[in-house]
This record gives sequence, structure tokens and C-alpha cells, in this order.
Amino acid sequence: MFDIPPPTVPLRDENRALLCQMAIELSLQDLVDAAIKAGWNETEVLGAIIEVADNLMLAHGANAELNAMLKALRRGLE
Repeated sequence: MFDIPPPTVPLRDENRALLCQMAIELSLQDLVDAAIKAGWNETEVLGAIIEVADNLMLAHGANAELNAMLKALRRGLE
């Protein structure tokens, strides 16, 4: 669907987050433009993107926390 380039630096590189932003920026702008073309206004679209990103981050954190608890439980059962 989107042509997003892969990372070009190691995971711990100080510029990796910025490079990721640059890698997704054009695709994200295309998404914003498509939503505006569909009838949503820019403020709604950008707010929705922020909310969806926040929900994804919260879910990611919850999943990591659950995985850590499951790992601890498994260790306790061994």
C-alpha cells in the first residue's frame, strides 16, 4: 500500500527516530490528504491520527506488560 523505506541505521542510532519520521512522512501526508478529500477537515484528521497513535502505543505497552507477567508466571510454574 505504501512505499516506506527500511531503516538504514542500527536500532540504537541517535538519529533513528528522526529517520523513521522522515520515512513515514510522505505516506502519512497521503493519508491526511485522502481523508480530507473524503470530507474530513484537517483538524479532525490530525486529531484522529494522534488518538489512533496514542491508542496503538497504549496497546503496545499493555501487551509488553502482559508478556512480562506471563513470562514471570511461567517461571513460577517451572
